[in-house]
Formats: sequence, C-alpha cells, structure tokens
Amino acid sequence: MSFFKKIIFSSGILFISQTAFAADYNVEITNLTHKVSFTPRIVIAHVPASFFLPGDNLNDPEGGLLNGQVNNALTEIAESGSIEPMMSILDQESIAPLVSYVSGDGLLTSGQKQTVNLISVEGLSKISLFAMMLPTNDGFIALNNKDLPETGSVSYLVNGYDAGTETNTESCADIPGPLCGGTGLSPDDTGEGFVHIHRGIRGLGSDIDAAMYDWKNPVAIVTITKISN
Repeated sequence: MSFFKKIIFSSGILFISQTAFAADYNVEITNLTHKVSFTPRIVIAHVPASFFLPGDNLNDPEGGLLNGQVNNALTEIAESGSIEPMMSILDQESIAPLVSYVSGDGLLTSGQKQTVNLISVEGLSKISLFAMMLPTNDGFIALNNKDLPETGSVSYLVNGYDAGTETNTESCADIPGPLCGGTGLSPDDTGEGFVHIHRGIRGLGSDIDAAMYDWKNPVAIVTITKISN
C-alpha cells in the first residue's frame, strides 16, 4: 500500500467523525526573483500528505506517492512546466474527494503577484503549490504540505528546488520557455538523482547570463487568507 493510500484510508475516519464546513481561501503568490519566471502554478488543498522530501529520487518509477505517479508528475512540472499530469492524478475517483485544486495561468514574472481562489474547501487542512522556474533545466518552486489557516492569513516563504532529474546544462536546447524555446523533458538524462535546493544559474554555458538570471532563496512568498467558512 502506498503512503498516499494509507493517508486516504486513515483520513476516512476524519471525514466521517467531524462536521466539516466549506471554506474559501485567497492564495496570493509573489515572485521575489529578479529575472526568473514561474510557469502555470498548481495550488492544492489536501489531507495531510507530503508530495516529496528532499533527497527523494523522482526518477524512481515506483517510488513516492501513488507508486511513482506523483514522482512522474513532479518531474513533468520541473522539466517542462506541465501541470496536466498532476491534475490527472488529482482528478482520479479515489483521490478527488481528498483534494481541491486550482491553477494559475500564464507566466508569473519577476515582481509580479497573482491571486487564485480555492473555493468550497471542506475537510482539508494542508496546502501545496508547484511550478517550474524558467530558465532552468529542472528547477521548481514548492510549497509542500503546509497548514491552511483556521482564521485570517498565513504567509510562507518558498524555496527553489532542483528535481535532480536532468543535468543542469544551462543550455537553451534543454530548457523550454520564451527565453530559450528548447526541449522540456529529457527522459534519457537522470540528472543528480535526488531532490535538493537549487544552486541557481552558475554560468555553465553562454546561453544564460548568470549575472542576470541567478537567484538566492527564497524565490517566492505565498499568502493564504481564509475569506469564508
């Protein structure tokens, strides 16, 4: 039984035993970097469950939540910016009652803010958020398994992670997006093999100017406000 399935089984008691009231939340995402952009963001309210841990090997086709499905979905986000595989997981019949999600469209560029709304969230206590960082090979932002506020607002600083699934060539041929226009996924390249804090743009090639595109953590701030219950 996978970890996520264990969470689903144990949380069934929670949903039966408590009286839940639907709540709405505003989720404001602010890009703190100088030149890095975030691809479309997926924001997920859910039962307690960690989507990944630093040190995890996202190349493992059977590891992590749901026997490799979440590993694959995070790899797709980190390498290509695609949130569709994650959405497909969350839409599964056995998972949908335990999550509520929304996406933020378009690129979120330097200094920009975007607010998305989680509507009618019921019986869910945690929030996670993921998006690719451009221009990187497999860099992504991650707010993972944090508490939703019971009242008022809470803010979280968000780090940039390296998925460890693709070598950091810093070559535009290997990086998608408007600056580079390269290939997203690299199925034949397994990178460093573990999730870790991203080292930033190091000037490894001539395609991306490290002086312009490098960054230091944190790369974003996320503010969640409970607006109704």
